[in-house]
Amino acid sequence: MKWMVLFSDWLGRTEFFGIDLGFWVGMAAVLLLVFLMNMAAWRRGPKKE
Repeated sequence: MKWMVLFSDWLGRTEFFGIDLGFWVGMAAVLLLVFLMNMAAWRRGPKKE
């Protein structure tokens, strides 16, 4: 599957705010990973001695 063709069909372009959509997909993946890591860390809570 070619993502650029898919985005081009949906949005009519392959850039958003002048930046390639691959950059935005990468940023979304990093943001999701950071969010999930924070949720895992906050869920564990403080260490009990």
